[in-house]
Amino acid sequence: MTSPSLHLVESAVVILGLCSVGLAIVLYLFMHIHHHLQLACGARRVILAARLAPGLKGDDLKAVWLQSSQQDREILGDVLADRCRSADGVGEEAVRQVLVEAGIVDYWVRVLRAGSESRRVRAALRLGYVQDAVAIEALVRAVEDSSAEVRRATTLSLGRLQDPRGIPGLLRLAQRPRSEIPDLSLAAALAACTKGCPERLTPLLKGQGVRQRQVAAWALSEVAESSVLPELLAATHDVEPEVRAKVARALSQVPGPDSRRALIALAGDSMWFVRVRALAALGRQRAPEGEEAVLRGLEDKVREVRYRAAYALRQIRGMRGETMTGVLKARPRMSFNSLMSEWDRAGFLWFLAGELRPSSPSGFRESCEALKALAAHGLTRVLVDFILVYPDVKTRLRLLHIMLTGAGPDLRMKLMPLADQPECDRRVAAAIRKAFSEPASA
Repeated sequence: MTSPSLHLVESAVVILGLCSVGLAIVLYLFMHIHHHLQLACGARRVILAARLAPGLKGDDLKAVWLQSSQQDREILGDVLADRCRSADGVGEEAVRQVLVEAGIVDYWVRVLRAGSESRRVRAALRLGYVQDAVAIEALVRAVEDSSAEVRRATTLSLGRLQDPRGIPGLLRLAQRPRSEIPDLSLAAALAACTKGCPERLTPLLKGQGVRQRQVAAWALSEVAESSVLPELLAATHDVEPEVRAKVARALSQVPGPDSRRALIALAGDSMWFVRVRALAALGRQRAPEGEEAVLRGLEDKVREVRYRAAYALRQIRGMRGETMTGVLKARPRMSFNSLMSEWDRAGFLWFLAGELRPSSPSGFRESCEALKALAAHGLTRVLVDFILVYPDVKTRLRLLHIMLTGAGPDLRMKLMPLADQPECDRRVAAAIRKAFSEPASA
């Protein structure tokens, strides 16, 4: 006889099975309906887009707009925004003029003021494609909207328009919490709007709020000019390291003795990422007076700083064997390792091997000295590989001769097996055997 508990389990299994089947049916119907709605919306978009033929006049567009339902107007709004986005300079102005004549810009402005949240967001985004005074004024007012989503859409649109008339709105947004408008978005929008007039950002750079100064310095790092140099120099003493780091990047765009002196001072900053930015800026300016600061950066305890110093040194002096030899002899081993790690990615060793041409006496001598120094300090793995793979056989033989000069036991152990490898050129193999057979016979 079946126990009652077993009956309960069987009933539960049946109920769960029926629920699963029911959920599957509901999901299928939902996806089916959603798919058909998407197809219908896409078809309607094609139909409405076909009615907006190129060269459509404002009155004709207005007639199409007035005859459309609310749903069709949303679709038309997307189509028209796409037209603005894809048009070139002349075509964009023509589309803007048609939108103004048809009253669509005024409609989007009204929606931005009094529509639902989702509609206000769409209106803000669409106005970002219309270079019009009314649209910009509406977007500037919308920075006080009660919805954070609308304020974010407004930030994107003001940045997309790249119009100085949008700066007051963006400056007010800088007073709001970082959680609403990310610093990156706000700084990018400010940089876009202040191209050619970076001095509009200096009040923000001098502000009391930390976030305001950071955003201003970030934007200035993209658009800085000589007109804001005094304010940037003053900001190098800001108490916030993020501000100092971004100011260093901004100074890289204003070459001159004053900015270079400030960058040399920042290269010794107490915060490591400020030093990284300062060294990068000195390298970008290719400032010879910053070479000593860069060489000191090679001795920094932070690896990222040493790598950036190595990159900056390459920008200032180029990849020269003389520079490498000087670092190897006068700096700690970690400085040399950082230098070689960065320079090797740029093909420094290939450059040294390529300079082994008698037609260039000065380059030949410098490369020989550098390669001898590398071999003497045991950095031979890549050089041994070059003897096998370097394209020019004469260069391989010259490199082999350099490495054999004063070769120690460890290097001999690495070179001797090369002659027996199939990929070793027969002339190189013969030179290796000859070099090692003479000491053996003696």
